[in-house]
Amino acid sequence: MNYDYAKIAKEVIQAVGGSENIKSAAHCATRLRLIVADRSLADDEKVGEIDAVKGTFFTAGQYQIIFGTGHVNRVYEQIIRLGIAETTASEAKEAKMDGKNQLQKAIRTFGDVFVPVIPALVATGLFLGLKGALLNDNFLALFGMTNADIPHTFQVLVDVLSGTTFSFLPAIVCWSTFRVFGGSPVLGLILGLMLVNGSLPNAYSVADPSSGVTPLMLFGFIPIVGYQGSILPAFVAGVIGSKLEKKLRKTVPAVFDFMITPFLVLFVMLILSLLVIGPLLHALENILLVIVEYALELPFGIGGLVVGFFWSIITLTGVHHIFNMLEISLLASTGFNPFNAILCMCGFSSAGVCLAISIKARKKEIRAIGPSATVSALLGIGEPALFGVILRYGMKPFLLSCSINGIAGMIAMLLGMKGTGNGITTIPGLLLYIYSPSQLMMYVILALVTFAVAFCLCWFFAVPPEVMETESPKGSKQDAAAPAPISFPDVLGAVAQGAFVPMEEIPDPTFSQGVLGVCCGINPETGKVYAPMDGKIVQLADTLHAVGIEAEGVELLIHVGIDTVEMKGEGFKSHIKEGQTIKKGDLLLTMDLEKIRAAGHPSTIMVAVTNSDDLASVETVASDQLKPGDQLMRLKA
Repeated sequence: MNYDYAKIAKEVIQAVGGSENIKSAAHCATRLRLIVADRSLADDEKVGEIDAVKGTFFTAGQYQIIFGTGHVNRVYEQIIRLGIAETTASEAKEAKMDGKNQLQKAIRTFGDVFVPVIPALVATGLFLGLKGALLNDNFLALFGMTNADIPHTFQVLVDVLSGTTFSFLPAIVCWSTFRVFGGSPVLGLILGLMLVNGSLPNAYSVADPSSGVTPLMLFGFIPIVGYQGSILPAFVAGVIGSKLEKKLRKTVPAVFDFMITPFLVLFVMLILSLLVIGPLLHALENILLVIVEYALELPFGIGGLVVGFFWSIITLTGVHHIFNMLEISLLASTGFNPFNAILCMCGFSSAGVCLAISIKARKKEIRAIGPSATVSALLGIGEPALFGVILRYGMKPFLLSCSINGIAGMIAMLLGMKGTGNGITTIPGLLLYIYSPSQLMMYVILALVTFAVAFCLCWFFAVPPEVMETESPKGSKQDAAAPAPISFPDVLGAVAQGAFVPMEEIPDPTFSQGVLGVCCGINPETGKVYAPMDGKIVQLADTLHAVGIEAEGVELLIHVGIDTVEMKGEGFKSHIKEGQTIKKGDLLLTMDLEKIRAAGHPSTIMVAVTNSDDLASVETVASDQLKPGDQLMRLKA
């Protein structure tokens, strides 16, 4: 189609509140990214009616408008010509914190510390679930066995798998804290390991009166113990230790820095942690746990009702990150996490509401986005459903979901449901409840009822009227000139060596929801990207992170990494140029994967057939590990 990009640019500026509301602009291969002064002035509906616009969303402090490859760069050029400034890297970074008060910034930082810890806890939770399922007396009795019949070596192996993370939790937390606050992560790791050193009385043994293990007493009143399973002492020690290290790096002469700084950091922080930070904060941590456990055990499931109802609201504010610490602390002290059952039911509720809206809607965009957002919610990723569908056209679906969340949370607490880990919810969360047949049965039944009730109530009472409006046809457009004739590619080859990623698991809603067409991803193991088909290079991003290719009847986008446009081409090298004809298997790009990951960006390579609707079928056929050229997708004209 031929578009008037100058007109589109003017309409965009007007729809987002005028040029005075736009601080600066940037673009990636698919999206125009505007840093706006006031988000509320941007009219999503008006923007959605503009030619070539495929969707909008607000994230990381940027109002992002999806145009797709080949269009976004032309719109961006016209935006800049109209006097809008280009976004700098520092502006993009500041935008992520823009509008947040000191508490919100602190909570975001807190989340940055604990989010990397979650995968280890997920794995441990699954190990604990399997241990509870396979080594309980009811299961073993089916084979005429008891725990005494299990070989000691096997039991030791199971204990290693299920106990290591919690035993060395302070080391993991201290490492992550040093990383976030700018210290040397390896010093944080060593400091954390010192807090759980085997020479110190084990915290779990000290807590067990029958063990006979007592704390070491300094000066007769300061107890010294290990801090297995503790969170706060390691977190605060990491904050203070990283700041001390940065201070020493500036003051210690460079010739001595290599030796003196690590020595002083570890020495000072170990003494401070064992004598002051540890005893005080461990006591505070125990008080917090008692309060949380008391709240969750309130009569009539009131604790679950409150947490469930407010969970989606808490998620909107970003304060939900602080619950990571509470969940981890509960797991470390009791072995179970009742929060998880509440959060899982919230996920099923959101999925039911999202599916009802997307099926009943007449708006093409919601019908396209809704099903994939529902699948994401059922797999534990709720943001696409929450932001892309439920909240998009009013508060009624959102408040319905919150109400169902509260009731489901209350029932979960009344039933005594609790998981063996955290970090996974909804369908994958089943694995945290297999340790007990009754827990697993309660989980499945409550999940099905929550999903069904949310779907039915939303279908009959809460589908927004806006999504029921039939979209008015836009003016006819002239077809663009056909590309140079190249044979239709029946099979697309893998563009890199690495692990296959299904569309719904891509960590970017624009791709995972299929906004740009059917796609899939690859988590690369090497820094080379190859052509998946014969064709012509129709777009090469200035930042070299994205390539557009056309063949006979096929339009393809290869996008390297998430938000890598912010790297401004650093770490990327192109081996092609726009207008060049390429063959399947030709080297297109090379990139520094370590530099991408160090910048905080996922390195997933997305391959999207952007004109999927024009083809008879687009089918993903890949799985598991791939080599360049392996079959990735099958196309039919």
